[in-house]
Amino acid sequence: MKLTIDKFQKLQSISTLETDEFLKATRLVQVLLDKSEAEIDAMPIKKFAVLCQKLHKAFDVKVNEATMAKPKQIIYCNNKLYHLNFDIKPPFNTGRYIEVLTFSKDDPIMNMHNILASICTPMKWSWLKFNFVKQKYDVSKHEEYANDMRQANFKHGYFAMVFFYHVLKVSTDNTMDCLTAQMNLRKLDKKRVQQLRKILQAIGGGYSMQSK
Repeated sequence: MKLTIDKFQKLQSISTLETDEFLKATRLVQVLLDKSEAEIDAMPIKKFAVLCQKLHKAFDVKVNEATMAKPKQIIYCNNKLYHLNFDIKPPFNTGRYIEVLTFSKDDPIMNMHNILASICTPMKWSWLKFNFVKQKYDVSKHEEYANDMRQANFKHGYFAMVFFYHVLKVSTDNTMDCLTAQMNLRKLDKKRVQQLRKILQAIGGGYSMQSK
């Protein structure tokens, strides 16, 4: 069972539905196994109950593996290769930093794909160098990158979410004034400075989640 970011987000949405637990279970199984509603309805109750137990254990294993996973900078998703930038240095810039802050503030779980899309660099095969090489990040293709990231392994999204949660917490507690001053010295747009400060202050309280 491959647990992609897209699947995890769908499971998250189903888990918050205000409906009976049996209906929730059938929809969760549909998503995890890529089955149709008709296929689940035709399944014998006893078989369905056993399957639910097995899937529950398998899901727990996948999530536990994600919490213990180490960062992987090169990932393959939707038949494309991407490099993830965890160092927060060029080509990572202020605009993309603000994007990550915004996505983390709004809903980090449902925005995993957007967070990854903001920290990624697309890669393509070069026959000249006979290797994959980094391409220029195209801001206009953020949605395309994000759609690719939906098919990425859940653990990549989880690690990025945890990583930036800690970065944001530290930067909010220790470096906000310094960061703002540097941005002002570089004569960056005042609206952007205010936006960054507002987002960081909103995240200041943080959100609780498991971390390693």
